[in-house]
Amino acid sequence: MSAITAPLRPSRPELERVDRHLRVVDEPVARHTLAYLVVMVVVFAGAVFGAVTLNALAAGTSVEARALDQHVAEAERVYAQLIADVAALEDPARVRAAALELGMVPPGPVRHLTLERALPADGAVPAVRTPDATSDPLKPLLSVER
Repeated sequence: MSAITAPLRPSRPELERVDRHLRVVDEPVARHTLAYLVVMVVVFAGAVFGAVTLNALAAGTSVEARALDQHVAEAERVYAQLIADVAALEDPARVRAAALELGMVPPGPVRHLTLERALPADGAVPAVRTPDATSDPLKPLLSVER
């Protein structure tokens, strides 16, 4: 009734050929569990030792950092005190009092000197005009001819 025929069944030798990839296994190899256990204990102990060592180093560094912070705070306090001391020593009233204690006296009237001509850069005075010693007593002291 149907025009399609059923596929033929494979024969027995073809079935054997399909199952050839399977093989019989040998006895299981004895595992070295003691060696594995020793290796794992050594690795674990090394990891714990490393973690403890790093923690101890971090704690030591933290103590050093705290000591340095205290040292910096102390140095900043000393610096602020020294700045205040310098400001107190530079006070004009204190400088005047210290000068009077040393026997210094206030200056007399102030005089200003003006040059009538420009001097050469090497300090040589031209012979055209010489300063007059009678007009100003400081001119001979300021000239090159002293």
